[in-house]
Formats: sequence, C-alpha cells, structure tokens
Amino acid sequence: MRTRDRDAEFHDFYVAEVPRLRSIALMLTADPSAADDLVQEALLRCYRKWHRIRDEDPGPYVRRTLTNLYRNDIRKNIVRRKHPPDAQKPEPSHAGSVEDALRVGRALQDLSPIRRAVVILRYYEDLPERAIAEILDRPLGTVKSDLHRALATLKPLLEDDPVKEIR
Repeated sequence: MRTRDRDAEFHDFYVAEVPRLRSIALMLTADPSAADDLVQEALLRCYRKWHRIRDEDPGPYVRRTLTNLYRNDIRKNIVRRKHPPDAQKPEPSHAGSVEDALRVGRALQDLSPIRRAVVILRYYEDLPERAIAEILDRPLGTVKSDLHRALATLKPLLEDDPVKEIR
C-alpha cells in the first residue's frame, strides 16, 4: 500500500479515536497535560505498527497501548504520584455536570492506579471483565476482586450527601 493511502487511513482513525482516547487518559491521570502526552505517545506507537494492525480493529490496540503507557508511567513516578502538585488541579466549576465529574475524579484518586483503570475500563469504556483482564494482563478473578473493592471504596465517597466533603 502506498504511504499516502496508509497516512489517509491513519488520519481517519486518528480523527475518530482522539476524543475517546483523551477522555480515557484524562480519567486515568486527572492531568490534562499528562493525558495529552499519553494519547500522543499511544497514537505514535500505533502509527509505527499501522501496517500490521490496520486490517484488524486498531482501537483495542491503541487503548491497550495507552493503558500500558499509563502503568509504566506510574511505575517510574511513584513519588510524583504520591505527592501531586496542587497547581495542576483543575478549578471547580459551578456547572452541575462538571462538579459531578470533578467529584468522581477526586474519588477515583483514592483508588490504586490499577483499580482506577479497572473501574474506568468497566464503566466508562463498558468493557467486560474478561477484556479488562486481557488489557491489564491480570487474572479474571483478580479483576473481579479489584472491581468489587474499588466500588466498596467509591460508594461512601460518592453517596449523595451534600454535607459530606470529599477531601
């Protein structure tokens, strides 16, 4: 296949996938800049393998790449993850849906990175537990346990109690 055709195919894929990838990355990192970096790197790696993956469904490949990049970043930056700078936290808005999204984002930060990824892949991406196990390279039983424990942690944080403050 000619390079121009391959680039056009990838461009169409890129345009279709960027919003979804950015949303996933933003929920994983809670940092717009880091999310953009993850998406850019995942798409770059996808482009490099485009000749091999374009005939299959490249969406799962790029989402798995994004998730793996996130996991690698966490391993390399444990200290940064435990002590995030306050300046990078988004300003709260008065709009209800934005406040809800920020509230969920803060609650997700209380989860371990792997449990956060499990919750996002299950409820945002609507993936079955088996697919999550494959993406995260974890046993199915462990994914189910992670999901159960994550929901137990999130439930008290997200109950509709206006008096209760989430950190």
